[in-house]
Amino acid sequence: MTYAFILMFVLYALYYRYVPVRGVKELQMLPTHKHVTILDVRDYNEADDIDKAHRIPVAYLKRYYETIPHREVIVIANDALEKNVAIRLLRRYRFSVKGYYIKEKGNVHKWDMVECH
Repeated sequence: MTYAFILMFVLYALYYRYVPVRGVKELQMLPTHKHVTILDVRDYNEADDIDKAHRIPVAYLKRYYETIPHREVIVIANDALEKNVAIRLLRRYRFSVKGYYIKEKGNVHKWDMVECH
């Protein structure tokens, strides 16, 4: 019985972190219109300066999710693990996550921003 419980817990933890979230698209560019909240879930020391982006590392989302405006959310993350955990936490708190943008660590170019109407 305890082995089954431990196995279920391990499988859930692996699913929560590594299985991609359904229904959320990867974006090639970040939108800049006012109806979207851009949420940067990377660590403070890894985050770039992005205009009008809320910076809350994924480790602090449970504590500070109430400071995020309840609009459509786009997540910026360093890797798939951060993205999956952040999107699942935001959906648990009833946020509408419309997309994500993965910023590679080796990429040093400026952010690709597109103006939306």
